[in-house]
Amino acid sequence: MNLDQMQSMWQVHSERLNECMSLNKTLLHKIQSKGHKSELNKLIFTGAIEGFVFFCIVFSLGSYMALSWGLTAPVISAFVLNVFAIVGLAGSVGQIVLLSKIDFSKPIKETLNDLIAVRTHSLNVFKLLILSAPFYMAYVFLGYDLVFGVDLFTHMTNETKIVFAIVALLLGLLVVLLINKLKPENRGNKLIGWLYQEVSGRRLTHLLDQFENMEKD
Repeated sequence: MNLDQMQSMWQVHSERLNECMSLNKTLLHKIQSKGHKSELNKLIFTGAIEGFVFFCIVFSLGSYMALSWGLTAPVISAFVLNVFAIVGLAGSVGQIVLLSKIDFSKPIKETLNDLIAVRTHSLNVFKLLILSAPFYMAYVFLGYDLVFGVDLFTHMTNETKIVFAIVALLLGLLVVLLINKLKPENRGNKLIGWLYQEVSGRRLTHLLDQFENMEKD
């Protein structure tokens, strides 16, 4: 066997090896895509459940206001809480739409951007929902009326109302501070990092980590 024959055999072997490696990469990509698609479907299903819960809340509060309509603390509380419930419902629908548009066959960078868009959407909805914290007494007023049939606000002294108003104001300041700190560059902070993971969800966070690592590689 001369040198030319050896080179020819080595070239054929090298081509077959490259072809085999290409097929293995394609197969691995398909397997990974199926796993990612499964996680994506679970996220969509979770979003659908959340949307259904918010829809039930919106419907229930709307029915309560229609039956108890009047300028009372419980009805006003129901209206305020219903606004935030509608925000939650719209957020769930928006998340499902964004998740449905994700295509794992696209380049890694595009898929990563789509996943980041979902996380950003979830965080923006969360920021709107936590604005309900200063209105914590709405839960109390509505709860008292539903459970005991009592308009608690009419039985409260002026001093008690002032105390609750001060607490609501402090909560409002804390919420504004938290929203201002809830930025990607502050994820090194333990609380902010934990919120990013909890708000985004562990499945979405896991997918984001995988695609971020794939992009680095």
